[in-house]
Amino acid sequence: MLTLRVIPPRLLVGAAEPEPRDLTALYFEQLWRHWSKADRAMALALAYGEAARTAFRSRAAWRHGWDKGEERLFERAPDRAAHLGMAARKGMHRLINPAAYPLEANPLKNKRLFAERCRAADLPIPPDFSGPESGLENWLAGETAVIAKPNYASKGAGIAGFRRKGDGWTSGGVMLGAVEALQRIRAAVSGGGVLQRIAESHPDLVPLSPGALPTLRVMTAVNEPGAIEVCGLVIRLNGGGPRAVDNFNAGNIAAGVDRDGRIRCGMRRVGGRLERFDRHPATGARLRGVRVPDLTEAQALAVRAHEVFRQGFNVVGWDIGLSADGAVLIEGNWNPGPDILQLVSNYGVGDGRLGEIYRWHLANLPDDVWRSARPVEREARRAGAADLAA
Repeated sequence: MLTLRVIPPRLLVGAAEPEPRDLTALYFEQLWRHWSKADRAMALALAYGEAARTAFRSRAAWRHGWDKGEERLFERAPDRAAHLGMAARKGMHRLINPAAYPLEANPLKNKRLFAERCRAADLPIPPDFSGPESGLENWLAGETAVIAKPNYASKGAGIAGFRRKGDGWTSGGVMLGAVEALQRIRAAVSGGGVLQRIAESHPDLVPLSPGALPTLRVMTAVNEPGAIEVCGLVIRLNGGGPRAVDNFNAGNIAAGVDRDGRIRCGMRRVGGRLERFDRHPATGARLRGVRVPDLTEAQALAVRAHEVFRQGFNVVGWDIGLSADGAVLIEGNWNPGPDILQLVSNYGVGDGRLGEIYRWHLANLPDDVWRSARPVEREARRAGAADLAA
């Protein structure tokens, strides 16, 4: 796998001095300043070659560094310069969060490593199977609902939930016999996956997230004085589909949270477009105005988690489960997508507090770090013993 730093064409034609709110321009301006002639030539080939051969991107979208999906989401954006798009965010996060690679040693990507460090730090996570594979059947005997997650997956890919029903289990709306269910679960674990008990939703949110645990995406960042600061909130809810996930990219619901802790209108992708609503589209339950339970507890947990995983990670998107037993840590994201935060806040990242912190970190990166950020950079996966012990 590769990280591609592809300059949006809008920055290559008549580009002026970047304004502070334009994070994309600030980022690529620094890269261009530190790149060699060969790097610049490669960057230009990527920018124009990518746009030419990727037919599903519209010219208008790619001019801003967005694919067609992003263009549809932000087509009503009053000022696109402040929006942080896909072309910049991964490479930018790779610089700001230098512990991202190798992936095997990245505790915010390696789910097994994440669970181990959470247990060591006494962070609340769902109970998980951590014994030898021979003990799996005995562990499952005491469980009624579990969820299997591929170790390095993102955006809910490959996640499968299993709920006990009679002598068997159901998964994705399909009834499975006990033997078949055990085989599927064993395959997930033997393949390096993580198996957890499903945390039941907070009773106030069950009608708003009928198929999965609702989560609060809490953006935290190491700020200028060095403290951990909460600088973004999004509540994510299951839309009523068969998959036990709440990811926005899987067609589920995202909503902003007001200062008084109440949900704003919900939104989801429908046929590539954005649909907004005040009631849950599957259950009819009211969304707007509902108070988010355990909000203060969830934000405090995100700050505490960032302190534990602080080394090498300056900006993290935490997924905090809003369960019947309180806030529970689901995962941390070293490369959090800014799209849902920008959608629910109705302004670009560059116009908010998070943008200020991004700018501060970019401005304080050493020259040798910028020089090492090539247009095409390999993404190491395997780690040495020293990396895993860090």
